[in-house]
Amino acid sequence: MSNQVGSGVGFRIQDLAVETGISIGSLYHRYQSREGVLAAAWVDALRSFHTEFLAALDTPGREAGELAAMATPRFSRQHRDKAIILCLGRRETMMAENAPQELLAATEEENANMKHRLETFAARENLSHQACMHGIIGFPLAAVKLYLPHAEVPTSVDHYVKAAYLSAIELNL
Repeated sequence: MSNQVGSGVGFRIQDLAVETGISIGSLYHRYQSREGVLAAAWVDALRSFHTEFLAALDTPGREAGELAAMATPRFSRQHRDKAIILCLGRRETMMAENAPQELLAATEEENANMKHRLETFAARENLSHQACMHGIIGFPLAAVKLYLPHAEVPTSVDHYVKAAYLSAIELNL
């Protein structure tokens, strides 16, 4: 699926069936629709990323922000397929209105939890929400998007992400 998302060609159930060896009928039975498959892939990737990201953010001290920022390039190297889905799959496409309601609700719950935990970190460390958004989410995501889906995210990106995070919290606007 990440190959289809990353190629920009669009997602087709037929291609997924060929790629996975699972029959089209089985895919429709399990996911009900193309939108169901896309939503399930999005939620799976989101949960995987949030597990690592939030574990880092829950580390005591200001180091937690740096670890959370570094979670994005690390996740992109360790779980490339899921990272491609999150970085390149437009949320509007992956989570269409006619996607299964339980998956839409799961996404909203995941995002609300992540937002709350980021706000908790910002308050705990006396940092602005904007500094945290840029340093922990925006800059790492932009750095990873320079490479995916066509190349691996090199470890050198980690140095840029760390520098961007440190600059954002130093400014603390």
